[in-house]
Parts: sequence; structure tokens; C-alpha cells
Amino acid sequence: MNNLLDKIKLILLKFKSDKKWEKTLNMKISSKDKINLLEQLSNLLQSWIPLINSLRIIMYQTRNKNNKKLLNSIIEWLNSWNNLKESFQLFPNIFNTFDLSIIEMWEVTWKLGDSIETIKLKEEKARELKTKIIWALIYPMVIITLSIAMIWVFMIYVIPKIEQMYKDSKVNLPSLTQNVIDTSKFLQENIIIIVFWIIILIFWIIVFKTNPKTKIYWDIMIIKLPIFWPLIRKKILALFTSWLWILLKNWVIINKSLEISSKALENDYYEKELKEITSRVSKWIELSVLMWINEIQSWKENTLFPIELASVVKIWEETWNLSNLLIKYSIKTNKEIDEIVKNIQTAIEPLVIVWVGWIIWTLIMAIMLPFFNMVNVI
Repeated sequence: MNNLLDKIKLILLKFKSDKKWEKTLNMKISSKDKINLLEQLSNLLQSWIPLINSLRIIMYQTRNKNNKKLLNSIIEWLNSWNNLKESFQLFPNIFNTFDLSIIEMWEVTWKLGDSIETIKLKEEKARELKTKIIWALIYPMVIITLSIAMIWVFMIYVIPKIEQMYKDSKVNLPSLTQNVIDTSKFLQENIIIIVFWIIILIFWIIVFKTNPKTKIYWDIMIIKLPIFWPLIRKKILALFTSWLWILLKNWVIINKSLEISSKALENDYYEKELKEITSRVSKWIELSVLMWINEIQSWKENTLFPIELASVVKIWEETWNLSNLLIKYSIKTNKEIDEIVKNIQTAIEPLVIVWVGWIIWTLIMAIMLPFFNMVNVI
């Protein structure tokens, strides 16, 4: 009887423990907070302060509630005789496969401070690239959004008053003016339906890009966007080469490095391709060949990896000096991204201004043309 009660108690304790740690699965912090946390932890560990003490120091210093919860959960897990990798695994939205692999290497080399510093550098590079792309898009998006809002207000509130004025004056309306008035009526009569379908569209896009079954199609579409596809591909390649360099520099074998780097890219299309490449590398097929001539797709040219990267890998296969070549390629790609961002901003700004100007000119002409017909009525 006592044994049965003990078993029941153990089951209840395990269930309670699982429920307690279940909340950590959805915990998130910003990339900036993660970088700051890693930087503090790296500095303390490299000053030979023990891990748990370092975490406690950071927890007492931070004012961010999410960071406090994160650090407190990691400390509790470590106090339960678990290692740091297992603690980080509780937070899949914060620490990805790349982070866990770097931490796992520390368990062999006992260089945790260096490992945390490596993860921090990776996060900084990813955030820097993301910021560049956002700044390339933010100006045209703001202008387009304000233009649409202005046109919407104009069509809903201004055009109806002008229409009534023309009705009272019994003026024959030109086709341009009549089309604008008809559009205004359509928007007024169907505003609820339009807003509903906009919400449905946004919801569908969110589901489409987050659902594991459809995300790969979203990722394919993203890297084929007109105008922006060179920027998006170069961003992925810059991150891939940078992370591959970090892993190889830390003596992770090429197969494992490719696998970890592919998962950290968060692009299912590239991840699928790299998985296939990794499986072929395991069969002693040259990596440079797989990157340039895609054996998986009937020996067609592999458009995901440019010939420059394949050439870098080919040189490594001859000289065994891949890590240094990869970081040079990553730096070169980052410079190219800066150029593309500037070119996109330079090209989009006049296009947006012309588009907005054309719409405003159309609306003004639609309003002013009937005034010329009023002369005939008078």
C-alpha cells in the first residue's frame, strides 16, 4: 500500500513539474534583450565567476520581467542537476539549434564564456542584417500606408459632399469624375465587407507562413520576390556562411555544421536543400559540386548558392582552409547587402512619389473637370 502511494506521489510530482516547465515553451524575449543578456553572462564567466552566480547577478540587475523569469527558470533547472544545454532547451523560442550546439561544445571544452560570446556575435550579425532590410522597406511602406489612408478618407468623406454639390448644380459629369464617384459609393456600401476580407487575408498570411506544412511555400515565395529577392538571398547566405564559419572554427565536423546552420536560417526551403546536400556529403560527394551543380534536381544549376560560394568551398577542398574563406565571403556579402539596400531605397523613393502624385492628380482632375462644364449651365 505504501509503495502504491509513493508511486502516486511521484506521478503527481512529475505531472506538476511538467506543467510548471510547460509555460517556458512559449516564452520570448527581444533580440536586443537576448544580446544584452549574453554579453553580461559572457563578461561574468570570462571573469571566472561561477555560472549560477553569474545568472543571479544578472537577474538582480535586470528590470525586465521576462528576463527575470527566464533567468530564474534557468537557475531552478540548473539547481535540479541539469546542464545548461538542457536548461536552454526549455526555451525554443529564445535559443535555437545553433545556440544549443555551441553550448554542447562547451561541455567538452569547458569554455562556456567563449561559447556564450560566440552566440552573442551570431545574434548581433542576424539583428544587424534584419535592421538593414527593415530600413530598406520602412520608408516606402510608410509613404504607401499614409497614401492609402489619405485616399480612403478622401473617397469616404470628401467625394460624397462633392457629388451632392454637382447634383444640385445639374452638371454633366465627365467619365473620370463619374468613375471616382462610383468607386466612392462602392467603398461606402461595402466598407464592412472590405475590412472583413482584409482581416481574413492578414490572418491567412500569418497561418500560411507559420504552419509547418505550408511554410516552405512561403519561404520559396519570399526568396523570389521581385526587386527584393537579391537582398533576401544574400541575407540568408551571409548568415549561413557566418554561422558555418563559427562552427567550423570551433572544430564541429562539416556534416554537423551544415545541419546546424540550415536549421538556424529559419528558411525551410534552404533547410530542405541543405539536408539533401548534407546527406550527399556523407556519401563522399564534393560539397562544391553539390552547391554549384544540383545533383538532387537532375544536375541543374543550383540557384540557391552562387558560383562564388561554390568556388570558395572548392578552394577549401584543395587547401583545407574553409573557415577563413567563409568569413571573407560573409564580409563581402554584407557589403553587397549595404549596396543593394541603398539601390533599393534610391529606386523605390521616386517610384513611390510618382505613384502618389499620379493618384492625387487623378483625384484633383476628377473634382475640377466638372467646374468647366458649369459655365455651360450658367
